[in-house]
Amino acid sequence: MGVPAWLPSAAKDRPSNPAPAPAYCILLAPGFDPEALERGAKALREIDSSPNARKVLEVTKAQEETAAAEARAREAEFQAAAQQASVERERVHWDERRKTETLSSKQRAELAQYEDGLSRKRSEAEHELERQRNAEVVAMGEESEKRKAAERRREELAIQTERRATDKYRSDLEKENLRVKALAEAEGRIQEGRANEDVRRRELLLKAEEERKKAVEVASAWLSGLGKAGRELLSDREKLAALVGGVAALALGVYSAREGTRVAGKALDRWMGTPSLVRETSRRRFGFGGSSGGAPAAPGGVLEALDSLVLPRELHSRVKQLAGNLSATKQRGAPFRHMMFHGPPGTGKTMAARILARQSGLDFAIMSGGDVAPLGGGAVTQIHDLFSWAERSKKGLVLLVDEADAFLTSRGGSEGGTGMSEGLRSSLNAMLHRTGDQSDSFLLILATNRPDDLDPAVLDRVDDALLFPLPDAEGRRALLEMYLRKYVTEAHLQPGAGGGWFGSPSQPEVVRKFTEEELATELDAAAKGTEGFSARELAKMMASVGGAVYGTQDGALSSALLKEVIDYKIEEHRQKAKLGNH
Repeated sequence: MGVPAWLPSAAKDRPSNPAPAPAYCILLAPGFDPEALERGAKALREIDSSPNARKVLEVTKAQEETAAAEARAREAEFQAAAQQASVERERVHWDERRKTETLSSKQRAELAQYEDGLSRKRSEAEHELERQRNAEVVAMGEESEKRKAAERRREELAIQTERRATDKYRSDLEKENLRVKALAEAEGRIQEGRANEDVRRRELLLKAEEERKKAVEVASAWLSGLGKAGRELLSDREKLAALVGGVAALALGVYSAREGTRVAGKALDRWMGTPSLVRETSRRRFGFGGSSGGAPAAPGGVLEALDSLVLPRELHSRVKQLAGNLSATKQRGAPFRHMMFHGPPGTGKTMAARILARQSGLDFAIMSGGDVAPLGGGAVTQIHDLFSWAERSKKGLVLLVDEADAFLTSRGGSEGGTGMSEGLRSSLNAMLHRTGDQSDSFLLILATNRPDDLDPAVLDRVDDALLFPLPDAEGRRALLEMYLRKYVTEAHLQPGAGGGWFGSPSQPEVVRKFTEEELATELDAAAKGTEGFSARELAKMMASVGGAVYGTQDGALSSALLKEVIDYKIEEHRQKAKLGNH
């Protein structure tokens, strides 16, 4: 009988016939089932008494080994499962770690992106702050420029006032010098006459005696002839009557012709002569007997071509356009548009008005506003005569009023108009009356350095206002070259054999070394250094260069001489500016 599988392994190794168990008391736990123990003991006794006990033990042992192998297999499976679990745990660990790293990388990327966004926002804020600061700096610069411009206008006004006072003082001084000189000359002549009084007395006596003798002889001869003719005439009454009538008729005819010619000359001169306010005109002057006070015509004064007028490009185009408009306006009989040319002195306002008249085929006349004030109450009549004369122009007349602010100043003024005399006020009213409507006979151009001083009613008459600024660097360069040719090269130096200004074998060595490139370099430097110069100042500068050339022994223009005169004139301009600022 085999051993049951549920017996412990110790029971399996026991011999089949064991010795009887000793009898002792077995203490049983409470609730223990003794029947089961008895049944087990009975089963053991049956196994021991069975002949197949060894086989049972072997089978049991094999079963135990099988169970152990199965246990080991299960253990191996458990170990493999544990290893698989470890691998899975490692995989999960690394997956979690990878996820953690990915999340950390994402967080770092988001943090970097956030920091970059903050940096961009901070940079944009800094840029916006910088832009605001730059805008404030630009605004402050513009405000500074406005203040500087206002200061320059005030300085220019002070300079103009000081210049007028200086001119008036110079004029008074010249008048006083002339008066003193005239008194001195008269006193000298008186003293000389007193010193030679005896000699002159004897000469006068001798001359008077000779004249007396000659007069006595002539009178004697004339009286003798007259007495003879009188006796013959008295003897014939018809001849006497004819003589008296002829003499009376002749005297009457001579008197009538003289008076008629005088009246006709005055009337013709009044209607066709040049008014006294006109200083220069291209219209021919007609007059008989007496003087109308007008200036002679100056046909050579407007020979400048429009292309020779050096102005800024936009202003040059505007003047050229106005010249074409004036010509078309006159051809169609349309009314003219009055203009105002304003800007610093010497910027070409008068020349532009002349060229406008010449290019459009109109007559040209200049009057000065400073000539009106000395006329007093007679200025009104002179202004009416001036505009009547202008309206009789068949071609059309360009009337330039130079220094218009001298008598067209505001009637209100800074002191309620108390500074304007009654004569100036009346002349201003007369001009406003004659220019109230558009005219197809004349065009009025007001030239002034101070447009702000003009009366509002005068500004209301202006249809086009052109600002003539100081020339820029390009304009100064062109003006310097033009006036150099006018006052130096064309007036003094002859072109060389090569067709240039220099290089003639008969000229000194220094002239032949002064090339066109060197001249261009000097003129470029002069154009940069003459900022603030007007066209008139540049013309005077080149006239000074010409005078310096004429003062040299060989009459040659050298680079050193040109630079010396230009530097001197630039320094002189700076000194004048400083004096004007003080």
